[in-house]
Amino acid sequence: MAQQLKPAWGVSSRFPTIIRFRSLVVIACSLALVLFASFFVIDFKNKNYQLQLQLHQLFRNNHFFEKPCYAPSHSATDLLQDGTWQHEVPAKWQFSASRDANNYGLSSEQCLAAFPKLFTEIDKSVKLRKETKNPITFDEINARKTLGQGMGRAMIYQGELYIIDYGDMTYTATRAKSTLHSLHRALVSMTDNESLPSIEFHFSADDFVWDSLKAEGGPVWSYSKRNTADIDEGDIDDNNIWLMPDFGYWAWPEVNIAPYREARRRIATVDAQFDDFQTKKKQLVWRGAMNTGAELREQLLEATRNKYWASVRAVDWTNEQSIADNMLPIEDHCRYMFLAHTEGRSFSGRGKYLLNCRSVFISHTLLWHEAHHAALLSSGPDANYVEVKRDFSDLEQKIEFLLDHPDVAERIANNSVKTFRDRYLTPAAEACYWRYLIRKWGEVCDFEPRLYDGKTNKLRGQPYEEWLLSAH
Repeated sequence: MAQQLKPAWGVSSRFPTIIRFRSLVVIACSLALVLFASFFVIDFKNKNYQLQLQLHQLFRNNHFFEKPCYAPSHSATDLLQDGTWQHEVPAKWQFSASRDANNYGLSSEQCLAAFPKLFTEIDKSVKLRKETKNPITFDEINARKTLGQGMGRAMIYQGELYIIDYGDMTYTATRAKSTLHSLHRALVSMTDNESLPSIEFHFSADDFVWDSLKAEGGPVWSYSKRNTADIDEGDIDDNNIWLMPDFGYWAWPEVNIAPYREARRRIATVDAQFDDFQTKKKQLVWRGAMNTGAELREQLLEATRNKYWASVRAVDWTNEQSIADNMLPIEDHCRYMFLAHTEGRSFSGRGKYLLNCRSVFISHTLLWHEAHHAALLSSGPDANYVEVKRDFSDLEQKIEFLLDHPDVAERIANNSVKTFRDRYLTPAAEACYWRYLIRKWGEVCDFEPRLYDGKTNKLRGQPYEEWLLSAH
């Protein structure tokens, strides 16, 4: 009988194999449990993080975040001024009008380097708040329960513009929209606009802020303001007025002035026809309405009546014949050697257009300041305009001097171009001013606005892109 064959493996050889197999199963199960636990922990952390975000948003929607008004010791603009801001300006960078005039997106450092005199009026407002230890509070903003003619309430939240409230704009509709368009343009032209502080503010599209509206409390952004010394006794001072660029930086259709960049192009085109400054018309030109600033303007008409060196006429904007006979396109003012400027109800929106001309800008002593006021200089070799008395009593004397000294007149005109057309009244300067205003306003606020209403959880303001498509 043949011997029974035994399997190649017996009990003694099979046992280690079984142990090894079971060990592999245990290890595999353990790894699976570890992986499952890991995924569970990650998922838990994600859900926990999302919960934290929701709680954070809920908290944010129901509170105003209080923040130290003057801490840290260096504000954002201080850092800009001492050169330690997050961006660096190339050492050799200099503002060039031919390259940079229409650049709405200059960096903060470039803005400060290019326009050192532009921000003086803002700095005055900031200084007053700091010296009096009087930060802007939400209660101060919210104290204004109703909006007067031409007023609106808005906020900038993480670089986005929202319209909270919009008053009666019967006489100021295009002005208000032009101003908001310009502000929005300055925001979207900034690549890192989320770095701007979130702020809330009121603005006025009227020529100035009435005492009754100032009395309701709270600071207001406006086109013009006066020094306290120039305010009549008994009137409320303008210390709560913060200057903003006027509506003309967008457009001024009511008086047939083109959008600002187009108006500047037309002005430069006319000026290009006068390589020889002395070939311009040797007259003082003025066209304007008499229903605003009537006393000043009557004095100008009287001082220039029947003068060979004057082309001064009133325009009645309600009379088609008067418009046809007397209206002069803004760019054609630049054909004249001398340009008269008068204030109206407050500032005159015509001023910045005239300052774009290569002509001699002649103005009475100004009471109303605009955003670019600090760049005006009426004496010395760098003078960029000529100042006369408010009653124009010395106008003839100064005109005759300039006619007798054409080199002085040409130097002043060239200084005006250098200072204003090629620098402080460029679209680039306007955008820089808006962003500096936002930074400085945020610097002296002790609150950040809430985006959502705490009770309804709805947006407190209408996103600007949506607002501009709705009827107002």
